[in-house]
Amino acid sequence: MLYGILENIPDTPEGKLFLAVIEGFNEYFSEDLKQKVNRGLKESWLKGNATGGRDIFGWDLKDKKYHVNEAEAEVIREIYRKYAQGYRAQTIADELKAKNFRRKQGQLITHKFIYKILHDKRYMGIVTHQGTDYDKIFPPIISKELWLQVNAINEENKNAPGRKKEIYEYILSGKLICGKCKHRMIGESGTSKTGDIHYYYSCISKRRGKSDCDCKAVKKQELENSVINATVTMLQRNSIITRIAETVVKVHEKMMQDDLGLRILIKKRDETKRAADNIVKAIEQGIITDFTKDRLNGLQAELNELEIEINKATQKSYAHLSVEEVEKFLLSKVFENPEDIKVRKLLVNTFIREVIWYGDHMVITYNFQERFSTERFSKSYVEEIEKQVGECSRSTSSFSLSSDMVAQSAPKKAPFSGAFSCFLRFYAEFFVFTLAKLCTCMHT
Repeated sequence: MLYGILENIPDTPEGKLFLAVIEGFNEYFSEDLKQKVNRGLKESWLKGNATGGRDIFGWDLKDKKYHVNEAEAEVIREIYRKYAQGYRAQTIADELKAKNFRRKQGQLITHKFIYKILHDKRYMGIVTHQGTDYDKIFPPIISKELWLQVNAINEENKNAPGRKKEIYEYILSGKLICGKCKHRMIGESGTSKTGDIHYYYSCISKRRGKSDCDCKAVKKQELENSVINATVTMLQRNSIITRIAETVVKVHEKMMQDDLGLRILIKKRDETKRAADNIVKAIEQGIITDFTKDRLNGLQAELNELEIEINKATQKSYAHLSVEEVEKFLLSKVFENPEDIKVRKLLVNTFIREVIWYGDHMVITYNFQERFSTERFSKSYVEEIEKQVGECSRSTSSFSLSSDMVAQSAPKKAPFSGAFSCFLRFYAEFFVFTLAKLCTCMHT
């Protein structure tokens, strides 16, 4: 039963004055308390102390301080690296599920959780409270450059509808640039008089009427085939494929020596064992309920599953690769089957940074050395690439490992002619993680 107690304030001029005074005092004390609480919070944030909230993936809270959880932090770095490389959130989530990576509460990592991570600047070490940035609360997990790279991609995605058209597999969406007006090109489709549907890439600036660009739409399949063929031809060169294989073997060995997935599984198993032991102790003390029985049975089933997963992960750690095996795998499984959509997407996401299309020829830049840019689709960025291509064409002999020019004749059925210039720049080595994982499958 609910009781209410009201002050006996008469409905008179004096009573109304007294009521106004009480309300004023209440508002004063409320604002004063708010000010004191905010002052205390600000002092805590300046000291780098945590002020409550849920556990956050990537850190552990100890003694009012956040400490980096290295196993979770490495997962976060992998998410950011691959997303910056061009992988979709769903693809990253599927790979993490296959490795059985889990969140703090035990759930599998989903693409929605990945999007949440990719938009959380706390992983850069900065958090905003009441309009002020604080950099001492969360130890940074990723670099500022990587955060800016990913944030730039997130901004691009807002205006890149072709990225979401998975059913049509516009594999160059987000990487294709119009060389004439320096704006992005997107995937689109149209229906002819015969009812056939045709797929193209067109300049987004021309389509929206923002410029007088004269770049015509190019057929999706023919452009993608040219890009894939040029890439495969470049990668099949002996010096490059050997370099890739050697790097894959080194990364594979490091992955096997420091298997984060196995460490997380073992940690989860140990936590489950401790929880089961606590319930057993409670039962020994006479605390026997339906809940304790069900909980113990659930923990035992979870332990059995974890032991199986640990067994599988341990077996994988015994797989060893040689440079010759990797080269054979790449030649037989990847480069010999460029028509497979999975292989095509792997090649684009792993190696290609951007493609600049001029209507009769193209420039392809590749990922072979770490370099982050937050202006991938700005006019100045494209002009800088064109400048480097010009310098490279004048002195290719001085670019034996940093850049290379590969001439490719136009495809016979293509509606364009001229040479395809593939400007090879060693920008990032993220691709070795993907290839190392693929090569490991030969032994599992």
